[in-house]
Amino acid sequence: MTSLTLPGSALRRAAPFAGAFAGIVAIGTKELRGRMRGRRAFVVLTVYLALLALFGWMVYLMNERTVVSYLGTAAFASAQIGREIFKALLILETVLVVFLAPSFTAGAISLEREKQTLDLLAVTPISSLAIVLGKLASALAYLFLLIVASIPLMAIVFVFGGVAPDDVVRGYLVLATTAVGLGSVGLFFSALARRTQAATVLTYFTVLALTAGTTFVFAFWSIMASSGSSSLALRPRPSCRSPTSGGARRPPSCG
Repeated sequence: MTSLTLPGSALRRAAPFAGAFAGIVAIGTKELRGRMRGRRAFVVLTVYLALLALFGWMVYLMNERTVVSYLGTAAFASAQIGREIFKALLILETVLVVFLAPSFTAGAISLEREKQTLDLLAVTPISSLAIVLGKLASALAYLFLLIVASIPLMAIVFVFGGVAPDDVVRGYLVLATTAVGLGSVGLFFSALARRTQAATVLTYFTVLALTAGTTFVFAFWSIMASSGSSSLALRPRPSCRSPTSGGARRPPSCG
């Protein structure tokens, strides 16, 4: 009898997770069909890759003229050029993720409220968690497509050297984490605000505070720490001369 009851109880415990996953897939499929319909998505992808390739080519030309003149060895110059191209492309993609991820999710729920379809979505058997995760996954799916499409272009740095494969993997993990984090911020304000315009303003204000604010705090802390250490280094050492009035010993701290 035990062998007959255990599978049934396991299926009952797994049923909510299976239903939530099915709801996420349903919401994500619905959103992706609307987002990928037409030629706009593919045109944007083509223009994005063309601009990224043009930017990488410009960085290559600038570094070729400056690095080769300072580094006599061709191997060192090639490795330095590869590192500079990798850093430039990664910084550009990070800036694009910072700007695009909140914009893709800032209207995910507020647009449903404006179209008066949020109540219809709420009465479906899909849970609230599945709706939120499905909205987040569908909004970031196109952004992840842009990130993945740039991997062959980023692989050009291996021709020059100076960049290991694990560096590229870590860089793309940072991009994916940044996209999920900032996309979650946009989705939060999309659920909080009633209008998409207000949600967008709140989202970008928060993103600006998280990016520029933390950068300013880090720079301020670094400058204050370095100035404190330099002031300690320039502080005059105490004199080690013995007093003239008596035969007092020299302090043990003096060398």
